[in-house]
Amino acid sequence: MATENEIKKGFLAKVPVPLLIAVIAAAASVIVAVLLIVFFSPSDTPVSAVINTDRETEEKEETDTETQTETEEETEEVKEEMLLQADKFPKNESKDFYKSDVKLFNRAVMYTANELKGEFDNVIFKYDGLTLQDVSKNGVFISNDINPGGEFQKLIMSWNADTSGGTVEVAVMAKLSDGTYTEPYSWGVWSAIPGVSASCSRKDKNGELDIDTLDLKEKCTAVKLKITLKKTADKAPILYNVTIATDRAKQEISKNTTVKKVKLNVKKRYQYDVPDIGGRICSPTSLSMVRDYYKEKGFETADTANGVYDNGEGIYGNWSYNVAYAGELGYNAYVDIYDIKALKYALSKDVPVICSVKIKKGQLSGSGFPDYSTNGHLLCVIGYETVDGVDWLIVNDPAKKQVEVKYLASEFETIWPGTVYIVQEKPERYTWRIGEGTDQDILVIADCIPEGRYNRPGGNYKVKYIVIHNTGNFSLGADALSHRNYVKDEGCQVSWHYTVDDKHIYKHLPEEERAWHAGDGREGKGNTYGIGIEMCVNHETLGTKDPTKYFYKTMDNTAQLAAELLYKYDLSIKAVKQHNYFSGKNCPQVIRENDLWDQFLENIQQRYDKIKAERG
Repeated sequence: MATENEIKKGFLAKVPVPLLIAVIAAAASVIVAVLLIVFFSPSDTPVSAVINTDRETEEKEETDTETQTETEEETEEVKEEMLLQADKFPKNESKDFYKSDVKLFNRAVMYTANELKGEFDNVIFKYDGLTLQDVSKNGVFISNDINPGGEFQKLIMSWNADTSGGTVEVAVMAKLSDGTYTEPYSWGVWSAIPGVSASCSRKDKNGELDIDTLDLKEKCTAVKLKITLKKTADKAPILYNVTIATDRAKQEISKNTTVKKVKLNVKKRYQYDVPDIGGRICSPTSLSMVRDYYKEKGFETADTANGVYDNGEGIYGNWSYNVAYAGELGYNAYVDIYDIKALKYALSKDVPVICSVKIKKGQLSGSGFPDYSTNGHLLCVIGYETVDGVDWLIVNDPAKKQVEVKYLASEFETIWPGTVYIVQEKPERYTWRIGEGTDQDILVIADCIPEGRYNRPGGNYKVKYIVIHNTGNFSLGADALSHRNYVKDEGCQVSWHYTVDDKHIYKHLPEEERAWHAGDGREGKGNTYGIGIEMCVNHETLGTKDPTKYFYKTMDNTAQLAAELLYKYDLSIKAVKQHNYFSGKNCPQVIRENDLWDQFLENIQQRYDKIKAERG
């Protein structure tokens, strides 16, 4: 009987040579394809497999031999697929998009744009929000059912958007007990463009929308959102998030804080200092005090009032519009419904809280204001304390000449139904878009290395240089996101400030902090005074010679970033240095070996000149 090996040999001997070669080639192609899928997967590839920086501690500079063996057509297919993936916001970055790190939601639920599911009509999710696909037409998004938690009859919508070039209209369709939906209740057309924003109250058989608050006639558990976007000026509006606050029973942060006493340093503003409209602007005056608290400069209370004005009702106190305006200014802002415990918790987290109150004569007698009354008023709570066993709230009340007053917490609860504005600074992530209106319009995604890590040595130094590197990572998976993951790894020993690829920019450190990138030591000028920028070479699969169009796009993106930084720090083009200048290393290698440095500097200078001309 023939052995198994003999049978195999006999079979192979009978197979025609051309067929055998074809079979072997096909098998090899499958193996290579599998390796490529594993190796180039942007979300699943271990960072250690693709990251190889050009720093002195990372000297390995090999090209990917598997990629070199591909045909030009196969390489282009892989690149195009990678670019399609790059158009989507990284999935592991999206959950907390435009939400603050300190979560202060009580009865409100915030939904970031990319969390919304439903029907898209000329509306797409791009980079950081919902925007128009074709800017020549209006866009409408209708969500699937959204359950903001428990039963509710009262609902307040708020949102954050960039509407400097158009309008956003947010409407709600409540789901009734029989499974049908109400007609849309619209919070009106909102825009940062003066004279456009206008609410549109209405009443029907199912409920009443009174300016900013919807009261339904039956309890509901779900709604659908209808969001309409329209471009009216130079750029399409972008909706970042929507927040639904309801009178549901469940409360998220209603808990005691261990902080016994708080007083935030909030500048006083008196609403009657503004002529003509002083008696009507308690809400924007309170919001102005919060803007002061976050160290905004160069604005007047009247500027805030003009920004929040509701042309439909002719008022300054539309709750939704006040926080929408704060959102336009770059804050994470929303309307919520609080209680005293939630209020104290927010204050203990260093966030002032704007509260809406109604006061009848005598309700603040114990606080020393027996004759104080108002049908509706906004004020800014800045702290709390206990004196001789009695709880007090410290308040900047814009209607009081002295502004800062104290109200008994027990009395305050009787005048305050719980409505608040929460205005927070967003985490540094997702806050800076460079090159707006140009072909280099890119969102800078800042997600810094945690403090205390070896590769975040800290310090606060005057910026003197922009130090240009390129990575030594030629694999397609080694893009800006991968380098973000690499420098945030706990064992990483090197660092720099920005990584740029042909689609994205990630920020890893505050610009004025020292980083380990220039190769000139702890006290070296490059490490200490230089903003390190890494340019990805992840499309240069054939090595450093003859850069691809993707590297030129990366160079353009880097030039725009460098120009913005030169303008920010009032530096000249002479401040832009190669890594080689500080360490002698052949870096940025691709630029140096292709004689692109002068062209790169000229690109930066042109972009800087344009910024200077536009901004002064």
